[in-house]
Amino acid sequence: MVELFADGISNLLVTFKRVASNNYEWVCLSSDDHQWAADIDPITVQSSLQEVFPGIRKPFFEGIYEAFKLRKNICTTLVWKQGIEVTTQIQGHIILQADGSELITSAFLVMDGDSPALRRHDVPEDIDNGFLESGQLYQSIAKNFPRGTIDVLDTSLRYIYTEGTEYRLLDLEPAELVGTSHLDLYDAKYRAVSQRNLEQVLEGQMVTYEVQYRKQFYLKSGVPLRNEKGKIDRILLVQQNITGSKKLEAEREILIKDLKSHNEELLRFAYIVSHNLRAPIVNISLLLDLFNETNPADPENEEVIENLKISTNLLHATLQDLIEVVSIKKQKIPKVEVVNFNLLLNNVEKSLFNQLKESGIKIHKDFSSLNEMNYIYAHLENFFMNFLTNSVKYRHPDRTPEVWISTYKLEEYRIIEYKDNGIGLDLKRYGDRLFGLYQRFHNHVEGKGLGLYLVREQIRANDGKIETESSVGDGLLFRIYLRNLIL
Repeated sequence: MVELFADGISNLLVTFKRVASNNYEWVCLSSDDHQWAADIDPITVQSSLQEVFPGIRKPFFEGIYEAFKLRKNICTTLVWKQGIEVTTQIQGHIILQADGSELITSAFLVMDGDSPALRRHDVPEDIDNGFLESGQLYQSIAKNFPRGTIDVLDTSLRYIYTEGTEYRLLDLEPAELVGTSHLDLYDAKYRAVSQRNLEQVLEGQMVTYEVQYRKQFYLKSGVPLRNEKGKIDRILLVQQNITGSKKLEAEREILIKDLKSHNEELLRFAYIVSHNLRAPIVNISLLLDLFNETNPADPENEEVIENLKISTNLLHATLQDLIEVVSIKKQKIPKVEVVNFNLLLNNVEKSLFNQLKESGIKIHKDFSSLNEMNYIYAHLENFFMNFLTNSVKYRHPDRTPEVWISTYKLEEYRIIEYKDNGIGLDLKRYGDRLFGLYQRFHNHVEGKGLGLYLVREQIRANDGKIETESSVGDGLLFRIYLRNLIL
């Protein structure tokens, strides 16, 4: 390692992976005109660097890692074998990997004025002033930087230099970007994000931010570069593709959400078992004790048998409800088909013909913005069956019941809005329980409090959501957000 600098190599790139404190699994070395195998021993590299940079505290990699963690560069002394001391700056970036490890890229820049000049990068004449003197070093970094790019921008945010492995995947020619504005790559949203952060870099700050380009997510780290007078005249921008990490993060959030939901379900099931099942079982046990086995003809046995029937029917109904709930959870992906809303509502109205006719309910439908979608027919049918049945049950006694049903698109969702003019509900009081299992809020009509729970679970099963608006005496509105499923 000492020989690298002694032979006149003025700049060096060391990239390593940190998996734990002072534990490094991978190292890559490159310089102006040298390249070393990626399987080189990290301990050997660390020992050699510690020898030529005695000013860095041991262990060497931990020392520079902690400095980069604080977003600080290191200015230290390089000591050659001949006893010559040269000021050296160590710059670097830390990038979190999908497996939880951290990739550290560190550039050792010799600041001595007599060090060999690096190869000049070809740039347009109009931006020649302030051209990056360390172009060859950044080229070495870019060629070995996984799924990333290295950019150098001027104070107008135009490319002075850019290179990287990511360009091959984007099918872009980096040379064609030189001289163009970096901001032109992005749409309005990420152009504003980039400009805001890069302006902070020009003020002397180090920044880290995320952008999206061609459906790929990138983490960018911006560092100000100063000239010999200490003035910021360039920006070093390191970019890495983090699409895989973002996907893992999203999957992790979904998993946490599902685990939380399943835990809540287990608690609810425990409550049902301890209350809804326990009561009829206790009644059955007590009634059996009252049965006169020595005299089956005892007239009181007839009443015991009738009460036994009531308790067993209640137990059976509760078990059937639980079976229905569990069947939704265990259900394999049902058939997805093109569902026409007009045809669907016509079939639902036929199924509920007697109830709808007796109530005199008026149904207003507007499917002009969205007439059909790809979904599970049985689920959509269940939604409307439950909503219409509830609108009949909870209609307002002083007005003719009416419902308004409309459908439309909103971003990635297909929206179903269902509104009635019934007696409504106090959402401030009951809103958090509206879709709970066995939750009922009106006692003047029959019901088990199961329908809306099943509706919500079917919606959630396909990554949808449901919103509710209501007030007492002023009806109720359901707004369902559904994904257009793949056929």
